[in-house]
Amino acid sequence: MKSSQRHTAAALGCFALSLVGGPVLAQQGAQPAQRGGAPKGDTPQILVATFKSPDRALGVLMADETRKRIQSEHNAQELYATPKNNINNTLEASGYRPDSALNASDLMELAKQLRADQVLDGTVTKAGAGVHVEGRLMIKANQQVLMQPLPPIDGKDAGDAAKMLEKSLVDASKALPAYKKCTNDLRAQKYDDGAASARAGLALYPNSTFARLCLLSAFSLGKASPDSLISASNAVLAVDPTSLIALSNAAEAYKAKGDKDKAIEYNLRIYRADPTNTSIVNSIILDLANSGAPDKALPMIDSLLKDNPGDPAMLSTKWKLQIAAKRYKDALTTGDELIKADTAAATLDFYNRQIAIAQQDSNTAAVQTLAAKASQKFPKDASLQVLLAQGYRKAGQLQQALDAAKRAAEIDPKNTNAWLFAVVTASDLGQADTAQMLAQKAIAAGADKQTLGQALLAPASAALKKAQESKARADWEAMLKAAQTVDAIAPSPQSKFFIGYASFSVAADIVTEVQPLTKSTKKEDKAQACTLSKQAEDLLATTSINMPAGASVDKAAAGQILGGVGQYSDFVSQVKKAFCK
Repeated sequence: MKSSQRHTAAALGCFALSLVGGPVLAQQGAQPAQRGGAPKGDTPQILVATFKSPDRALGVLMADETRKRIQSEHNAQELYATPKNNINNTLEASGYRPDSALNASDLMELAKQLRADQVLDGTVTKAGAGVHVEGRLMIKANQQVLMQPLPPIDGKDAGDAAKMLEKSLVDASKALPAYKKCTNDLRAQKYDDGAASARAGLALYPNSTFARLCLLSAFSLGKASPDSLISASNAVLAVDPTSLIALSNAAEAYKAKGDKDKAIEYNLRIYRADPTNTSIVNSIILDLANSGAPDKALPMIDSLLKDNPGDPAMLSTKWKLQIAAKRYKDALTTGDELIKADTAAATLDFYNRQIAIAQQDSNTAAVQTLAAKASQKFPKDASLQVLLAQGYRKAGQLQQALDAAKRAAEIDPKNTNAWLFAVVTASDLGQADTAQMLAQKAIAAGADKQTLGQALLAPASAALKKAQESKARADWEAMLKAAQTVDAIAPSPQSKFFIGYASFSVAADIVTEVQPLTKSTKKEDKAQACTLSKQAEDLLATTSINMPAGASVDKAAAGQILGGVGQYSDFVSQVKKAFCK
């Protein structure tokens, strides 16, 4: 109920305290307007209030003419029309003008106070020289307002239209006794009897929404099949396309059948029928989100937010719907609005989701901004520091990246990613000793040795590429040193392969240098040949030890190198024998 509706209902409720049987009947008796005297206790009573109209005076006139027509055509003990004075007095005492055209819920509240169990409501507009009227009969069942649309009427004037409207009312009312019997049957859990009573009402008035709704209730309570519920719902909707009861039953039946598209279609019809009902709309939004159609729910939540701007619950729902609909830019904006409206919503989970959204949107600036804000609020969360390190690294701010990675590692010593970022970034900064020290600390803290070993191999890989291009012994020796350093910290097949490759390459280069020395007669050349052959022997031994373990990296290259070790070893042995005396 809108705020104005609540106000009206409250005002009417307050005035009800002054209305008791005696005063009302006394007033009715003082102003007899309907033949037959006072109504009996079981006499149907109908309230005809001001019709809705662009012309307020026409709305009042149409209601007056219709009320008079009912009073003239019906005995007060058959159908009693609430007198106009009673209606006006109640409205005025509640702070409203007597010519107020009320909404459905307020009309039912007014009817309750005036002891009417039916309400005739409608709209009237001028149509050429005459009037056009669309009426509806309303009754209340528990907390629900049931509506019976009446056939549209075109009359030459209000009196002529009232005559036709009263006839339509009489026709529609023929089904009411059967409807009441149907509802009594359902209360007694006689669902088949209830269905029979509803069909009896339809035989008397085929367009009776009351009978059709009771038949739908009989099917629903009797656990009928989804197809039966859908058929019964559509029968109601054929007469009253805005029936929330029928729309809801159809949506649930289609959901039970697994027909997601139809369930969504009927849910959207519910929303269009009553977009101001927050509880209904929230339920529909949840259904749409769960049905995989969050994009269709977003216009609804936007509509609700127009009346409730800054509502944290609605903003949270909108944010989640936008995430589900993959509208990441919008979700980032809504997320910011959410934590402005409710600072308690800025949890670690919230920031992690916002960061994930920014990553999905490839918005690196937003990722970095969010990570910075989150790390200030949650300084003990290592993952946020890792995100900061990633952002700084992408921005080329390597020292800041190293500092953030080291903070993450301090917070969570077993966080391999944190150590990895620190090691790689230190290497990128040319701080090889720092990288090795960090790797040793990481492994000692329990970080994954293999992952860190792969990171440490990056400098060795770069050295390999350089040595392959230059063919210089110094570059091969630099590669060998880098690989041995890594192997000492985190041995792996890759580090073994690099050691075997580099040591063989250095040994091969030494053998090439030794060959001309063996042909020299100079004493110093012979001594040099001896020294170099010993170095080559040690290097070939290193190759023989490491390359079998590294063969899984490149079997073909490992085979060639180990084959070359045998050839070079024979040559080196001969040189040592000849020159090392």
